[in-house]
Amino acid sequence: MTKMKISSKLLNLVKQNRSFLIVGHINPEGDSLGSCLALALGLKKLGKKDVCVLSRDPVPEVLKFLPSAKTVKQKPPRKEFDVVFIVDCNTVERTGFEGFNAGKTGIIDHHVLPANTAESELHKPVSASLIDPGAAAAGVLIYKVLTALKVPIDRSMATNLYTALLVDTGGFRYSNVSPESLEIASHLVEAGAKPWSIAKELYENVPYDSLALLGLSLSTLKKKDGMAWFTTTKSMFNKTGTTAEDCEDFVDYPRRVQDIEAAVFFRQDSEKTFKISLRSKGRVNVQKIAKSFNGGGHAAAAGCKVNGTLKEVQDKVLRAVRKAIKEL
Repeated sequence: MTKMKISSKLLNLVKQNRSFLIVGHINPEGDSLGSCLALALGLKKLGKKDVCVLSRDPVPEVLKFLPSAKTVKQKPPRKEFDVVFIVDCNTVERTGFEGFNAGKTGIIDHHVLPANTAESELHKPVSASLIDPGAAAAGVLIYKVLTALKVPIDRSMATNLYTALLVDTGGFRYSNVSPESLEIASHLVEAGAKPWSIAKELYENVPYDSLALLGLSLSTLKKKDGMAWFTTTKSMFNKTGTTAEDCEDFVDYPRRVQDIEAAVFFRQDSEKTFKISLRSKGRVNVQKIAKSFNGGGHAAAAGCKVNGTLKEVQDKVLRAVRKAIKEL
């Protein structure tokens, strides 16, 4: 396993404080939620009794199986915490909150800090951080922090962290899979994580209405110039009685199309607002594309929001993707 020295500042932030608020990003998925819950469980095992996990959005149905998922709060407690840990993102804006009632701030993330980020976006001067874009998931970093703190990984922590790894590596299919991520996964299985049980909850437990929504969305699938894309509209949500939560992994479908370089999923959030999910098969840096629309992410997986009609948004985004492909 790659040896990474966890800074004494970060470790002391845990050791020298008693109360902790842990928050992930909006629309939490398995890495964000699993990492936050594992950190909270680890802190409690260290004797930190005052620990709260916060999420602006509710726990998705597919993740309610995670140990301690029921403890996640959607509104910040009124009390002041010694430390707020921002996990799987690195600005307050990405958490969906305006700020936190905490004396110190720590960041644990595997995304690059956006350029020209104002200090106000970081809530308060960051007391300590662990940001490693090379990590397969935030769960990898939480595992390393807990290990450095000599916290024994139990079954509940292992289940949360294995879920984090499984989700952010696409079931160990993506290019971010490494010997390190597989070794950590092995340790988590030894600690009690059940791969089939977790995979069944994540991938074999899809509501019928979600599949109906997928069918409508796939009817819009198109392929051209090395790209594949499709769309989910508000009318499709209304027809199937579904929400944005039901299409969390839809972008994986156009990515599977043969002989393409990049995939795009357009999700309509309001009359003239679309959430864009971008995926690359390895050569196109979609993070740069998302950044041009004030979004972010990784080289192979990124996202942004774009305003306009569906045609206007598709023209803008597909033009940017096409340009990136031509520059290869």
